[in-house]
Amino acid sequence: MFKNLTFNLKRLSILAVATMVIGGFTGVAAHATAGNLFISTGYPGAGTTTATTVAGPANTISITCGNTPEFVSVTGGLFIGGLTSTPLLANSSTFVQTPTVGTVTVSGFIQTGVGVYSSTPTDTITITVVTALPGTVYSKSTIYAENGTNLAPSAATDAAFSVNAPSTASNVAEFSVQEFDPYGNVMLPAYAQPITVSASIGMIASYDVSSPTLIANTPAITAVPTTPISHFLLSGIPGFGGVSIITIAINGVYKIYKVTFTGNATKIVLTAINPVVGVGIASAMLPSALSATGITANTNALQVQEFDAAGTLIPVNTATLTINSISGAIAVAGAIEVNGNHSLGDIVGGTLSSATAAGISINGVTAGTATFVATDSSASISSLPITVRVSSGIPTSAAFTTDASLYLNGAPGTLKTTLSNATGTVPAGTYVVFTGQASSSLALSGGSSALPGAPSAIPSSAGSIPTVVGQITVGNDGTYTSAFNAPANDGTATISATPATAAITVTPVTFTVSSGNSAPEAANESTNADNAATAAATAAATSTDASDLALQNADAKVNAVTAVLAALPTQIASLQIKIKARAVLIAKLIKKKK
Repeated sequence: MFKNLTFNLKRLSILAVATMVIGGFTGVAAHATAGNLFISTGYPGAGTTTATTVAGPANTISITCGNTPEFVSVTGGLFIGGLTSTPLLANSSTFVQTPTVGTVTVSGFIQTGVGVYSSTPTDTITITVVTALPGTVYSKSTIYAENGTNLAPSAATDAAFSVNAPSTASNVAEFSVQEFDPYGNVMLPAYAQPITVSASIGMIASYDVSSPTLIANTPAITAVPTTPISHFLLSGIPGFGGVSIITIAINGVYKIYKVTFTGNATKIVLTAINPVVGVGIASAMLPSALSATGITANTNALQVQEFDAAGTLIPVNTATLTINSISGAIAVAGAIEVNGNHSLGDIVGGTLSSATAAGISINGVTAGTATFVATDSSASISSLPITVRVSSGIPTSAAFTTDASLYLNGAPGTLKTTLSNATGTVPAGTYVVFTGQASSSLALSGGSSALPGAPSAIPSSAGSIPTVVGQITVGNDGTYTSAFNAPANDGTATISATPATAAITVTPVTFTVSSGNSAPEAANESTNADNAATAAATAAATSTDASDLALQNADAKVNAVTAVLAALPTQIASLQIKIKARAVLIAKLIKKKK
């Protein structure tokens, strides 16, 4: 009877018919009672309907039936004994074989009456068969770093990682390590690989690796993870500055980080960014929405930097920094800036002031030369002295110069405008020196819009600095440079401008423009002269030979020949002058191209 029942149930599980006769009983439609069939052994454990197990010729997973009998079938595998289906009594079990990698599915049909089972599955068991259990075979790791210790290193913080900290600082960086199996599952601590973290300068600590649970500061750690993510902290060692190499190694693979620890300051350097400044208070001299002109050179005119014994650049200790003026009657130091409000020297596009490059403004008292020394009292160190020239900041001369005195038509050129007074060039800043824009006596082929001196006024808007007619902005060397293209026509061109006041002298510049055709013309004239002389000589010879035929014209012809011959030296001398002039022009053009 049981054998016959087993056969018909196997047929039921295969055909899934809605009604059949088994031992005189009729099957009916399913009335599911979920959760009656479950896994009793295997990973992740009993009481589940899914499991992952390792493939093997003798490996199995136990399937248990609950309080109600079921008929079970399997696809992708076999039950013990090679069966594809079998009945299960209440609270009984069977085993599914898992010899190969893949997916095994067990379907259960719950008993709805004596000898009657559901026509559709009421329970489903899914078994994933792999080469190894999740988290038991190491494949790879992710290692991330972050500045400070927020306990959340990531790919983003790792990409931006950069630490420069005093050697006395603790927990300046954090590193996290996470291990995975080939399928991306986090490694189980029992199967994880040991992690080694070391620092060439500094100390490493961890609070979540193997015994002891908290590893205090030490130069290197080798330990096994106890949590899915392992964390390591880096601290400095007071007095030990330099670049620390942090090495993290897992399973023979290394990742390297660099952290700069700085020691105490042993050297201070003072640099003159702007060698010429003006008379006045730096903060009040800058151009603004209310003032279109002003001197920028005094703002952050000096730079201060400090270095430790290893030569590493360290933050400037502004609390103990002083800038002493040896000649206070000429100029004194102003504000110290490290917050990047202005660039060093207030140069457009220049390096901003920072903790490691402090900007020092200068307040000029009177024209002359001032000497400054920087001192850090905490380290008892001083810089070498530097000098800065203080100018009245009032230009009395605007001189134009070009990079050549001779240009071919349309050739590129450079115009330099230098603002100065009796003591030298003026400080960097914006000045009104012309009544308008400079101009050329011959129309330039291009670049006229860049000539110095604003052509028109532009009022300020939204905090911008206004423009005044005739203003010009010069740099540290007191000059403004503009590019142009020479006129298209030959001749002598003069670039000039009208001074804004009688106190300013404008020095124009003059240059020559040539098409470069003088040499061919001179050669043509020489050829014509030679031809004329030859013709005259030939005519004279012919006249002499034919004197017996035209005696009455002999005197006239002789006189003509004599005149031609007399003119030859003058023509030759003129030709030589033209050839020399051409040679000078060619030499200048060659020099310009070099």
